[in-house]
Amino acid sequence: MGDADSNDFGVDGFAVHPDGLIIVQCKRNSSANRVGRPTIQQFKGVIEEQGALRGYVVSTSTFTEEAKESAVLSEKIVLVDIDGLARWHAEAPTFL
Repeated sequence: MGDADSNDFGVDGFAVHPDGLIIVQCKRNSSANRVGRPTIQQFKGVIEEQGALRGYVVSTSTFTEEAKESAVLSEKIVLVDIDGLARWHAEAPTFL
């Protein structure tokens, strides 16, 4: 069953925060396979369609400059690269 059949919008996790819905998309990529702008643009659409408070794109690699530029255009998107993910394991994140 692919994403189109699952109705999860390609999203890997949903969390309910007191201020609204948080959506998480995880990308398990090699270090050489950075997450690009198309992934971020698509995820922005999911965030808007779901009326989410915030969306996190979490990657085991890093993000291209174009992906970062796209993300900063929305205050609802947070990018978490491999270094950020390692910090999450060392100290639990706070979702504001």
